[in-house]
Amino acid sequence: MIEVLFVRHGQPVSRVRNPGLAPEGIADARKLATWLRHEQIDAIVASPLARALQTAETVAGGMGREVDLVLEDLREWDDDISPEDYMALEDMAPDDARLTAVRDGRFEEYVPALNLPKFRARARSALEQIFDRYESGRVVAVAHGGIINAAVADVLEMPKTFWHNPAYTSVARVRKLDSGVIIVDSINDTAHLRGTVTV
Repeated sequence: MIEVLFVRHGQPVSRVRNPGLAPEGIADARKLATWLRHEQIDAIVASPLARALQTAETVAGGMGREVDLVLEDLREWDDDISPEDYMALEDMAPDDARLTAVRDGRFEEYVPALNLPKFRARARSALEQIFDRYESGRVVAVAHGGIINAAVADVLEMPKTFWHNPAYTSVARVRKLDSGVIIVDSINDTAHLRGTVTV
């Protein structure tokens, strides 16, 4: 059996291209590392985009290890649509159409220019690559809200590609059983952000 812990990156800075983490994002990634210390983690993989890679490096450093693999297919849609500066939801104007879409639960309208079937196929490819490379154990895969949405939607055979807004550093657990069946155990787990963890 292999378990993949999909982690959304920490909160990034806004108004820059390919941003790194804001101080809050670094702090939350450190909390996640502390929370994961009691689990047997066999590998840490990450999207190549700075906000995910920095999250993975912070988590790995907090566990006394390094990132094992940077996986291109875990990247978000940044380069699939016209390049623009990253803007965190927290920094959007109240009347921004993207913020309104998320607030109203119209998640697929957040990036209307994105080729959803192609994006979903890439999310599926990322998960399959992890399963192929690590046949058993527990893998932390630090990625993005869109990729996590798409990968979990694909496992659950959901019609929508984007269907929820994962919290920063939240964890979604997906397992491939020895039978080959893939199941989703949990989504959007933020237990590490609720209070102090002692191990």
